[in-house]
Amino acid sequence: MTKNFSVLKSLSMAIVAVVFPSLVYGIGNVVQQEQIFSYNYNEEAALAERFDLDSPDPEMLRETFSKRRQRVLQSIPEGAMLVHSVEWVQPRRLEFQVPHSDNHDFIFLTGLEGLQSVGSALLLIPTAEKDWVVLFTSSDIESVRRVTGIDDVRDYQELEKELSVAMTDYRDWRITQIRRWPLAAALSKIWGRNHKTLYLNYPRFFRLGMPEPPRLKLFKRFERFSPEMELRDGADILDPVRMLHDGYGIANLRRAVDITGEGIIEALSVAKVGISEREVMEVMDFVYRYRGADLGFPTAVRRAPMTGRARTHRIPEGFIQYVPRSGQDVFQSDDMLHTDTGAEFNHYSADIQRNIPIDGTFNDEQRRLYEIALNVQKTVISQVRPGVTWQELHDLAVRMLKEAGGYDEYYTYGIGHFIGMEVHDEGDYQVPMKPGMALSIEQGVAPPNGPRIAFEDDVLVTQDGYEWISEWIPIELDDVEEMAKRRGKLEEFVAK
Repeated sequence: MTKNFSVLKSLSMAIVAVVFPSLVYGIGNVVQQEQIFSYNYNEEAALAERFDLDSPDPEMLRETFSKRRQRVLQSIPEGAMLVHSVEWVQPRRLEFQVPHSDNHDFIFLTGLEGLQSVGSALLLIPTAEKDWVVLFTSSDIESVRRVTGIDDVRDYQELEKELSVAMTDYRDWRITQIRRWPLAAALSKIWGRNHKTLYLNYPRFFRLGMPEPPRLKLFKRFERFSPEMELRDGADILDPVRMLHDGYGIANLRRAVDITGEGIIEALSVAKVGISEREVMEVMDFVYRYRGADLGFPTAVRRAPMTGRARTHRIPEGFIQYVPRSGQDVFQSDDMLHTDTGAEFNHYSADIQRNIPIDGTFNDEQRRLYEIALNVQKTVISQVRPGVTWQELHDLAVRMLKEAGGYDEYYTYGIGHFIGMEVHDEGDYQVPMKPGMALSIEQGVAPPNGPRIAFEDDVLVTQDGYEWISEWIPIELDDVEEMAKRRGKLEEFVAK
């Protein structure tokens, strides 16, 4: 019986591979979508070196967003995709959501934001004859066409007309109608007679108890007017594309890390006994904004006393922006300072954790715990490479923390997450790592009656290993002590 089942299973898999080549069996026999869009990490890494983020070449930007749209078009298995620009209509979902989170898919595909993105939608239709890329805008058509490089830009009011006409079954179209409505005709034709598929940008950060985004009303009308219509979540297509960073994304991630590192160094250089968590945080955040960045999430600066931090009230998920992550606690002698922070540059967020002894020199216990955490961090990062899984990295960290003294018992979170246009970016944690993925690696030693020491670093998976993007931000013991003792550029201002 077992043998027969095995044969049937193998035969089934072979049939799936032949009939549906875009599907493969992955971890745990879960059917996973194979990468079917063009992506070359080496080419993108080389392109990242050419980007001048302070004065970007408009043509390079247009080419970047064009390639992103092409990858999405290559990934649409059937039907079409409609991506609306959206506003922040449902706050307080997930701990690090920023105001433009729900609009990141539209920004990713067009580069438009602010006033130029309000009242807009991007329609992508792959057909055998041509790929339709149509941008509907409420802004000036010519300026949007010039900025995006998209040839077919139309007034947003035309979108409803085109969609309405397209829902007519193609068998009913006359030649004169096809000539009059070529876009709607192309969409109607790929929808076919019995099954219509449309990928939409549903809310990624929804809260069921709050008023729903206006675009959901339009989505519901599709199904009411056409029972054959199948609406699918566009994230199923967009996530695999966003997971593999192009040259522009890599360049922005590196810049976000650079600015974060500068903010950390300046802020921790002014930290000393008598200063508060919030004062250190404000210095850090000022540097980010002065360098043209924003916050990928609220900065945390925390005291870590030798006796352990007093228990605080738990922050309900989704409400972290309403509770300061850096308070009024004043640093005292023998404290460790811990920060969890990340600048966001061009919508790409870093995520870094560092620690310093507030006195400038580690005491024996601080040094012992720091060395344990640092050894785990460096070992886990050294194992990042194509083919490795998140679970393997997590298990390695847990094993090392356990062997170092049972500190795995206090390891309350996983080994890390994807980073990109969200600090906790979209991605599939079940698939093995691939070149072009950007990761946060985090872990720490947190005994209940001792100082908490935790690290977080940003890493890029390369063709044959990894790039530790944030390695230059002081992390070795001697470098950290030197940073803690250095005179910061803002120290005189803070002293006043």
